[in-house]
Amino acid sequence: MKFKSILIFLGMAIVAVVFVLRGIPYFVNLYLNSHADEIVGDLITRTNDFSGHKVQFGKVKLDYDYRGTYLELDSVAIFPDEDFPESRVKIQLLADRILLSGFRWRALLLNNTIILDSAELSKVKIESLSPSLDSLNLRKKAKTQRKKGKDYQAIKISNVHLSDFSIVNKDVDSDSTRFEIEGLTVTAQKFTLTSKDLEEANALFDVEGIEGKIAHSSIHFNEYRNELNAENLVFSKEKRSLSIENVNLDNKLSKYEYIQGFTKETDWVEIEQASLELNNMNYDAFFREGIIESEKLLAKDSKIVVFRDKRMPDNTLQRPKMIHKIIGGIPKPIHVDMVRLENGYVKYIERPDNESPIAGEIFFNQINAEIINITNIPDMLDMHNEMTLKANAKIMDKGLVDLNVVYYLQDSTGGFAMEGNVQDLEVAAINTMLRPATQVEVRTGKIDDLAFNIKGDDIEGSGELVMKYHDLAIDIRGKSFGKPQNIFQKIGSFLTNKLVIPSDNPNKKGELKKGDVYFKRDQSKFIFNYWWKLVLSGMRSTLTGEDEEKMREKSSQKE
Repeated sequence: MKFKSILIFLGMAIVAVVFVLRGIPYFVNLYLNSHADEIVGDLITRTNDFSGHKVQFGKVKLDYDYRGTYLELDSVAIFPDEDFPESRVKIQLLADRILLSGFRWRALLLNNTIILDSAELSKVKIESLSPSLDSLNLRKKAKTQRKKGKDYQAIKISNVHLSDFSIVNKDVDSDSTRFEIEGLTVTAQKFTLTSKDLEEANALFDVEGIEGKIAHSSIHFNEYRNELNAENLVFSKEKRSLSIENVNLDNKLSKYEYIQGFTKETDWVEIEQASLELNNMNYDAFFREGIIESEKLLAKDSKIVVFRDKRMPDNTLQRPKMIHKIIGGIPKPIHVDMVRLENGYVKYIERPDNESPIAGEIFFNQINAEIINITNIPDMLDMHNEMTLKANAKIMDKGLVDLNVVYYLQDSTGGFAMEGNVQDLEVAAINTMLRPATQVEVRTGKIDDLAFNIKGDDIEGSGELVMKYHDLAIDIRGKSFGKPQNIFQKIGSFLTNKLVIPSDNPNKKGELKKGDVYFKRDQSKFIFNYWWKLVLSGMRSTLTGEDEEKMREKSSQKE
């Protein structure tokens, strides 16, 4: 009898164990799958971003065991309700397949936290419609609370794999695209996103490892006139690297069509090509604090074209920033030890404010440059507050240019020191810019060596310039484009070459004339215009004999 009781007890224990191990998961799965659409839909729409949206599934499968729940979704669609307010961001999401494993119900019910062993999402397309981003930021700063929705305390996933993602954000009023990402593939380990991350402006998320690729991305700006594109962006936290195969800035309008859209002078700019590499990038600093920190940024084969129409009214009210203020004004903390440019090309095209039927142009090619210490982080500035630029290039594929600039980033006056030289330049090479702008062109002449040493700040700059040249002669052309010189232009050219402009420096006696540099900055012009006018003042001083005192006097008279 006693043995029989033991057998009954063991049988009941076995049944209980089987029920616990098999029965409870079986009945839980019956319940979960019979209410799968409602349960999964609520998990999505309870968040702030998706509140007010509807969810539809082609197929939902839940499989519960004590280790967690496996979730499989096919043909997922998320879209806003019909009465969704226009003031909020509308999101439409389509996904072919979503696989989630190891879902922890206890963490959700007790801590409002999503914990997963793995998440695999493929062929996901997200399109969002939003009002002005400025208005969204204002509401966020004012801490406006939504009527519905509650974000999770945290989302934690041990392994993440995303494939063939695409994301588009459009303006709800104009239906114009603000930004888009196509062909995003990501693999990540130990991903964590918390509610505090959502509240912090600079924080994104925590992740132990992440790598991936974006086939194409673009940002549209300047009232959708411009589009910045990046092709084949590859990133890896383990390798601490980020590379972009091709970057281009596309101006959607032609040069003159674009310019006519403004009331004042403005630049039409395009970057036709460039490749970028960030080496030894600090991903943790970027994800947690929004800091862009890298040992080296390498830009290769960039080609930039700039056009300006001088017939438009000059914008005397604009106040372009000096270098130290430009870097200090970057919206995110940044520290890059070195930026290196290899084989760059820049062309400047200008339609002058005269009767010239054509625009002038000048280009620099084979540009190689290094910029050391780009930073706006106070601690970094305290340790090293000088930014240096060393560059060399060719002018019009002929003359050689070397430039060295030191910029003092903590100097409130924008102080800098600049030195450099130009060698072996056939001056006639710049006629393509000189002739349309000045009605004068160079007949003969070569700059053997032009060296300058200049110091300046936000107000003015001065220094010295030595320009060695020979056989310089010019022709006065006036307005007769495409026609030979008339008798008066020939006489003017003869007198200028004989009486005004020395043909050689040093002269036949070996006497070398040095030029003074002085220019008071036009506060409405950009830094590159300022630098050029400083060098030009020294060249003019060499040719005319005008000294710094005389140039200062003329500058004061203009005021």
